[in-house]
Amino acid sequence: MVEKEITAVIIDDNEDAISLLEIYLQAFKEIKVVDSTSNPQRGVKIIKKVLPDIVFLDIDMPEMNGLEIGQIIMESELKSEVVFTTAHSQYAFNALNIKPLDYLVKPFGPADLISVINRYKNKMKAEEFERRMDFFMRTNRVIPKIKLTTRSGIVLINPDDVMLIRSEGNYCRVFLKDGKEEQITQNIVKVAESLDSPNIFKANRSAYINLQYLKRIEKRKRLCHLKHNDVALEESINRPSLMYFEKLNCFPIT
Repeated sequence: MVEKEITAVIIDDNEDAISLLEIYLQAFKEIKVVDSTSNPQRGVKIIKKVLPDIVFLDIDMPEMNGLEIGQIIMESELKSEVVFTTAHSQYAFNALNIKPLDYLVKPFGPADLISVINRYKNKMKAEEFERRMDFFMRTNRVIPKIKLTTRSGIVLINPDDVMLIRSEGNYCRVFLKDGKEEQITQNIVKVAESLDSPNIFKANRSAYINLQYLKRIEKRKRLCHLKHNDVALEESINRPSLMYFEKLNCFPIT
């Protein structure tokens, strides 16, 4: 079985430290260093752009230190795992407040990286198991019809019949598997919560999709294709949601 590629970014104000870590990581065929920088501000931009699996992050840097960057990663809800690298062991305790994957005290060698990479793999395996269990629960739960308000009154909808919910200002539009549409006089978040279905998944800030009807995802266009019989719908998907599906590995991504 071919191992999934693990992408990494290195941020360290010491160019020699970057070069040495890159050499060490070459011993791991599954690791791909997609970028590195000695500039902390540029490092933040790189992380947000490439969304690496692991960020090797020096703590003691001028202008912006590694702890600050780690905080940005947490607050931005990015999925990158942080591995702090530092020449000062006293930083290790403080770093734990940011919940890093691990930390390495300089000087470290290839043997120390084995532990880090294995920890990452084990964490990903555990998260994949949780995702698959979550997916199983989403697709095996029976949900009764609910009442939603429209301009003309009330409509009864079975959550399993909903293919797509799309925001329309303070209202939203519900697309059903029989091809019908209903404008609901409630905002999209309230409607999604009312459906109370584990199959309803937030694809982007203004749309929810039903995973039962998701047939494939176009990665380049970041587009979801939903289909039931002759009814076909499309909806965009944001990058964090796309990454979720890539790791879930339950839907075709082309």
